[in-house]
Amino acid sequence: MFATTTDWAFDTWTEENQKLLEEKYLPMFKSVGALHFFYIKTSDTTGRTVTIWPDKETALAVLEKMRASGSADTGAKVTATAQGEVMGHI
Repeated sequence: MFATTTDWAFDTWTEENQKLLEEKYLPMFKSVGALHFFYIKTSDTTGRTVTIWPDKETALAVLEKMRASGSADTGAKVTATAQGEVMGHI
């Protein structure tokens, strides 16, 4: 398994953002091969996505496109990213 994280900054979390997350992004990530997708609201103006993929190739094939789409839809800016092999899980 392979994990990716993205930190986001935005003006404020809105109901429209929540609707996009639930109706567009959760199904979209699943459709491109994500095993798990988490959106963590870290403050009123920041968040972090954590995605678990079956492998690095699946993640890298779509990740930049997905981040660009999220920015375009919400105006959020990517402030940090990290990725790597999952070494353990429960």
